[in-house]
Amino acid sequence: MSHLEALSRVSFDLGVFAKVARQRLRRTFVYLFLLVVLSTAATTVVWMMHLREAVRWLEPHLDEIPTITIRNGQASADVEQPWVKRLGSDDQGHDVVAIIDTTGARQSFGPNEVGVFLKRRDLVVKQASEELRVIPLSRFPDTTIGPDIVRGWIATALRRAPFYLGAFLGIWYLFAKTMQALLLVLAALIGARAMRFGQLFTVAVYALTPAVLLDSALPFTKLHLPAFWLVYAAIGVAYAILGARRADAPPPDTTASL
Repeated sequence: MSHLEALSRVSFDLGVFAKVARQRLRRTFVYLFLLVVLSTAATTVVWMMHLREAVRWLEPHLDEIPTITIRNGQASADVEQPWVKRLGSDDQGHDVVAIIDTTGARQSFGPNEVGVFLKRRDLVVKQASEELRVIPLSRFPDTTIGPDIVRGWIATALRRAPFYLGAFLGIWYLFAKTMQALLLVLAALIGARAMRFGQLFTVAVYALTPAVLLDSALPFTKLHLPAFWLVYAAIGVAYAILGARRADAPPPDTTASL
């Protein structure tokens, strides 16, 4: 049975477990890699969709960005200062702002403001419920920042982001799915009587399939399942137990009909 055939059938046909339980372990790892690729691809697409939405939201504001020059750890800007750009509100109702004041006329954020504040020698970042982070401009190379330059940075980032995301998520999912499969081995023991660890691990890997398929498809629908990790875990445990029971069942007695 091919890996793609197993991927399409395992959610509906528990007989697949009986067929794959005694396969070579390297085929199991190839199938695990297939699940990793599926999760990585789906998550990368979803994150890129959100990233492009953020860029579309930001695009109208780019022309309002003044040209900022950093030389020898000091900033200057071709705009009347203090310059304050309000970008909306966060989930907690704080005003998100971008502030430029290299003159020293303004020293801090307002009481309900979060965002970034460019001073002459420092970049100050404030997030809700967090302390101010002060980044000295001496850490930055001499540069000039303006609308066209920012657009170039964004375009370059969007081209590279899928590869960086794919690499990061691929490593994460390889670790996460392997750990999940090892935990599901314990569930598979409930349904098995006499199976080796390699067989139990194979059952556990294939038991991940329905949960991984659901997890990969949900972000592209309008459905929202609260506490989905519980649903994910319950599906994996159920298939591990039922799959191990099917794989460990004695073969049908074909002599009875003779």
